[in-house]
Amino acid sequence: MKRIIIITFAIIACLSFNTNLNAQIENFDPNEGLYKQGSVEEGGTGYYKPMQYPAIREADVMWRKRVWRTIDFRQKMNQVFYYPTETHYNWNNFMQIILNEWQSGGMVVYEFDEKKDELHNPITYDEYLKRYGTLDYVDDRTGDSIMQIDVPSIQKMNIMEDWYFDRQRSQLMVRILAIGPVINQQLGGQDTWIQMCWVSYNDQTREIFARSNFFNRDNPGAALNYDQVFMMRLFDSYIYKEENPYDRRISDYAKQEKALYESDRIKQEIIDFEQNLWEY
Repeated sequence: MKRIIIITFAIIACLSFNTNLNAQIENFDPNEGLYKQGSVEEGGTGYYKPMQYPAIREADVMWRKRVWRTIDFRQKMNQVFYYPTETHYNWNNFMQIILNEWQSGGMVVYEFDEKKDELHNPITYDEYLKRYGTLDYVDDRTGDSIMQIDVPSIQKMNIMEDWYFDRQRSQLMVRILAIGPVINQQLGGQDTWIQMCWVSYNDQTREIFARSNFFNRDNPGAALNYDQVFMMRLFDSYIYKEENPYDRRISDYAKQEKALYESDRIKQEIIDFEQNLWEY
């Protein structure tokens, strides 16, 4: 009798699984995110959703520090943000994803003001091109002169983020607030790094990143997306500014190796805060 009951439950479980799988397949658009260049059909199970942020109350934030950091694509660990330089299959480099969404209106982008590292004055892709377009060429078909952004020259990005201690969870946590592409331009014969804008890291942006593939160099078969990359902190970076009453960057009061020491000091200060809360 027990064997019959177990078999019955097993059959019901299998039927339920097949029903859910069929529903998932029916809701999946085969024209999006699907290609058959390898041994398996990648993207066939649909898109990932962004990893859910833990709920937080203002009353539970007992400590907070805002910092700005730079991710340099020229560093080995960060090169996966820069490549591929040309789209192939369903792969785009990270900055091309941002520019495509910015152009189509899928991302909220703000004008960058060096005096105010904050999100203000939304700017459209066309408005940016009129002011700061970096590559001018002539369309062979129409003969029109077209301004574009030189994507390969975007070799860094800045991140604005808040570190905070949640006393409800007794945990140090971080939230990214915005991403700022940084382009390398030749001014007066010298390399000059110019931040283009601030991209709001809101739920809409996270949805886009969750649909965008990230190349997992350790195991290409284990698919990752850019939302997971930022949540798991799979990048190397250095801090160039912390929140301060003078609103100044590290480079304003420290140079060369002293600037690196100051960046490490701020990073260690955040780690030490959590460690110093506990007694052993």
